[in-house]
Amino acid sequence: MKRAFTLIELLVVIAIIAILAAILFPVFAQAKLAAKKTSSLSNVKQQSLGVIMYASDVDDRFAMGSGPNWWYPLDGGWSWDVAPYLKSIPILHDSADSVDKSYWPTWMGSPVVEISYASNGAIVCDASGCHNRGVMNMAQGKDITATRSGSYSGWLDVSTITSTQVSQPANTIMMASRYGGQNTWGTGDLLTGNTDWDFSTPNALPDARRAVNTPYKVTNNGKTFTVNKDQRFGAVSAPFADQAVFAFTDGHAKAMNPAQTRPVPTTDTANPSQTDLWDALR
Repeated sequence: MKRAFTLIELLVVIAIIAILAAILFPVFAQAKLAAKKTSSLSNVKQQSLGVIMYASDVDDRFAMGSGPNWWYPLDGGWSWDVAPYLKSIPILHDSADSVDKSYWPTWMGSPVVEISYASNGAIVCDASGCHNRGVMNMAQGKDITATRSGSYSGWLDVSTITSTQVSQPANTIMMASRYGGQNTWGTGDLLTGNTDWDFSTPNALPDARRAVNTPYKVTNNGKTFTVNKDQRFGAVSAPFADQAVFAFTDGHAKAMNPAQTRPVPTTDTANPSQTDLWDALR
């Protein structure tokens, strides 16, 4: 005679399955996140090597973060200039990036490549004026003249630098993850640390001195978008257990907490902070 399972036995089996699922599902989620992190590190490393190859062909000079007209494709930017060296446009997009464009400015009606990484275009303004201190900077320096919409006054000192000018290449950030960037516009593919161009307060660059437990948000088109949960990270997205991916000017890439990259920001170009990994000229 066949004996059926009792209700108690069935409930015990269901409970065991539920317990196993509760144990395994977080493990699966962590494995998936780890895979995305590995992919993102690979992407940003390939981009950094592309930038280095580009520089080697143009007298050791880095590409600009954004071109003289700031929008694509008229005068380019690092992703536009370096594209021939990358051979793969998809590596500009990270699988962890949001596909939501509803907070982008309404005038961005043309199709664009959504880029998940932004160049280090750090700007420092002090008593002597505003200065480009990043690696791939903004085309607003005295050494650049726009070719399509007139000349600019050059309110920054330089627009491009050479790799030999970078004092600490292994400790100077070239680019970082910036998810959801509106990359038709210059502020989407460079991180300046200047409110005039970041269009946000606090500035887009990390700052470890900011208050904790406060999210970093950007508002456009009447919609507020939370970039990350910690305003100390600025606009650098850190979805991997509070770690973001960074590429450095010597070509290596690693993940680290964004606040650790800028514990004491550079505020005086005559006496730069040696702990500010965004200051290429320190």
